[in-house]
Amino acid sequence: MKKLFILGFISSLFLFMCGPTATVTTRGGPTISQVQRTTPYEKSRIAVARFNNKTPYLVSEGMTDMLTSALFNTGKFIVLERENLDVVLQEQKLSSVGVIDKRTAVPAGMLEGAEFLVVGAITGFEPNYRGVKTAVGGAKQSYVAVDLRIIDSKTGRVVSTVTVEGKATDSLISTGMLRWVGAGPLASSLRAWSNTPIDKAIRICIDKAVDFIVNYSMKKGGEK
Repeated sequence: MKKLFILGFISSLFLFMCGPTATVTTRGGPTISQVQRTTPYEKSRIAVARFNNKTPYLVSEGMTDMLTSALFNTGKFIVLERENLDVVLQEQKLSSVGVIDKRTAVPAGMLEGAEFLVVGAITGFEPNYRGVKTAVGGAKQSYVAVDLRIIDSKTGRVVSTVTVEGKATDSLISTGMLRWVGAGPLASSLRAWSNTPIDKAIRICIDKAVDFIVNYSMKKGGEK
């Protein structure tokens, strides 16, 4: 009986250890109630357009999503959805045709307009950019480059431009190195590059882009 108990305990422990698991990555940002209390005038309203992809790799959607999420996580902007705006409009349409309970219907005409638009182009994405010789052998360097323009939506005027680059020879991410992006999972469409040098190059590039937008291009009222 004692042996049976021990075998049963070991089997249960084995099943527990090998069972399904889930990982939740916390990205920060305000709560829903905090967002609802924020007026449209407390922060700059910003929207990110889909990056124009000038490389042979299908990476524009993922990098656009990463920049949008990183800008939101700074807590310094009201970030407006533009990539999936059709989903919001469809919900408003359902409310307007009377198929949704009036008590929960979403009123139309309340979408917020963006003060600034971020428009970008991926001009470089090279997993094997160049060979690098080291004391113990060689390594491949990866390279990512993005051209960004910040546009005043009221006037259509380009208020700032920047080219940001990311280079890496290894896939190790230092949490102190990346101020805004962090070392969480890549966007789903970029997962094929996870834990490779191009993964790190992408993060460095996006992090530099956010840093530029936060610290140089979006100052209000002549703030230095």
